[in-house]
Amino acid sequence: MKVGTFFVRVWRIVSIAGFLFALFSSYISYPDAVTVRFDELNHPIQTLDRELIFYLAIGIFIINNTVLDLIARLFLKVPTAQIPMPNHAVWAADRPQLNKVFKNWFNALTASVNTILGLGLLVLSFLNRSDRPIRAIEYAWLLPLSTALIIIVLVSLPIRLSMKPDTDD
Repeated sequence: MKVGTFFVRVWRIVSIAGFLFALFSSYISYPDAVTVRFDELNHPIQTLDRELIFYLAIGIFIINNTVLDLIARLFLKVPTAQIPMPNHAVWAADRPQLNKVFKNWFNALTASVNTILGLGLLVLSFLNRSDRPIRAIEYAWLLPLSTALIIIVLVSLPIRLSMKPDTDD
């Protein structure tokens, strides 16, 4: 198994475990009405019921993991000639390696969404803690981190396809 494949598999497993940890630990710490929007003075503007957040998070998690896994499995059955990619002739000669690249990419995409969802739940939990003052600006790192993570994963596929397939396992 290659390092990239190992990293993606471990990241996916850790992201699932991290999401479940974030889901249950944040649900326990949420008040009944969870504040999801604040004004400039850190006063609550909008709240949601904690059960609604719990079920929305589970729904997004299930849809993310099942739909992307289904797409990955179906994508592996697409004829090579139908896949638009750089170095088409080189990749067409090595379809098993191409399948590994796409499977790893779909797993990385799933893991990134799981990671972002888990981090979002934790930040929401920290913002709704009653033992410290609300400072939403302390968690401003979440949006740029999430955006960067998604962009890195999305851009990694064309970059990997522009390289030649690995010949060694």
